[in-house]
Amino acid sequence: MDPRRQRPTLSLRPLLALVALLAAPPVFGEEPAAVSISLAEALALATTQNPDLAAARAQAEAAGEGAEAARLGSLPRVDLSTGWSYSNIPSAVFAHKLDAGEFTAGDFAISRLNDPSGLGHLGSAVAVEAPIDAFGKIRTAAQSAAARARSATAQVEEGRLDLQLQVALAYRRAALARRAVGVTESALEGARAREADVEARVNGGAALPSDLLRARARRREREADLAERRGEAQAAAAALARALGAPAGTVYAATEDAPIPEPLEGDLAAWTARALAARPALAVAAAETEAARQASAGEAKARLPDLALWGQIQDNVADLNLGKITGGVGITLRWRAFDPTRERKQAAAEATLRATTAQAQAAAGQVRLEVETAWHRARAARERFAAAAGGADEGREALRVVRERRQAGMATLTDELETEAASLAAELQELRAATEAALADAALARAAGDLTPWPPLPPLSPRPGEGEPPALMQASNSSGETP
Repeated sequence: MDPRRQRPTLSLRPLLALVALLAAPPVFGEEPAAVSISLAEALALATTQNPDLAAARAQAEAAGEGAEAARLGSLPRVDLSTGWSYSNIPSAVFAHKLDAGEFTAGDFAISRLNDPSGLGHLGSAVAVEAPIDAFGKIRTAAQSAAARARSATAQVEEGRLDLQLQVALAYRRAALARRAVGVTESALEGARAREADVEARVNGGAALPSDLLRARARRREREADLAERRGEAQAAAAALARALGAPAGTVYAATEDAPIPEPLEGDLAAWTARALAARPALAVAAAETEAARQASAGEAKARLPDLALWGQIQDNVADLNLGKITGGVGITLRWRAFDPTRERKQAAAEATLRATTAQAQAAAGQVRLEVETAWHRARAARERFAAAAGGADEGREALRVVRERRQAGMATLTDELETEAASLAAELQELRAATEAALADAALARAAGDLTPWPPLPPLSPRPGEGEPPALMQASNSSGETP
């Protein structure tokens, strides 16, 4: 027997299966579908489901309920009480029998007074107390609480302004990122077509291998750009979802491009006057000043007495026998004649009033500064857009001409690569300039206290030959190609 036939044979099938399993790309869960949303829809949605705004509203509601409670502080209060006890304490037995009308002559015996039998007593009472706000202490406290409630409500409106600006910024940036992805995808398609053309020329001997290397390097550069811009688009979508208070896993796609900026209406003085009349921050400062003023007045009245009318009806039953109903009315005066903290509290309230008055002045100055800054930035953004406008069309036309000239042998590959880079940069710059102008307008509207949602805005002109923009959340393989 041939000894070689006794050797065990090694099958390659399990090894090949293992290699194939390790080499297979991992399978991940599908990305959530993006929900298309307009800017007006985003602004409306944020006001209903953003948790930060909901928290501010709840705090304002709490302040309003506290103010209402302070306002009702002058109304009468009714207390109900009942209790049963069994005791042989001499004083308690004597009082319970007397209150119940069950006291007899025999109860005056010395032995029964000193050592009475145990007695069960059921007592019920209804007491009414009505404060008399003779010195306005309750009224002052209510006015201070009402001012604090107005401050909390104005803070909600100021927070809503901040939220609207946050949504507008996130929306515009998400739209810009989406358009940048589309522009870069078009550039990548052009780079791949150029690489294929140069490779065919190299194979035919009409071009050098170095040209193919440069074309391939440009294609790889555009693939890297596309990967980066897809990541930026996903990050921008996440920021938009956070601003809208969306549930986890929800992705919104901004469908409106930044509009072509119109001339800025009104001058700086008009925008400033509008802000001083409409900004909730100034209402917050005014309400805080009023609350401090009323609190200071309340501390000054703290040295005055408190008056109240009271009335009480009491039912006393001894040993489950018929009881006796008694009652009374009166007036109570409570006066804290000496309080070592009173002067310090008054000084603190006056200092708080001075602070809130200064804060109100500072708030007005801050509003003026915000409006002036936003107004100048809006003007500068329009000038930047005017400088960048038309660059995309010019770049595309220049690239078309250079490509035709290269095909005809009248231009070099270097000319085409340089023109392609300039065309892409010009198109992206025009998109960024339009977006910056829209962001500047949103900041100016926020500074002026504009709480109305912006209407849908017309998009920029689409790229020639460009269809619908790619989906915001697309998976890509290792080569950067969209499956």
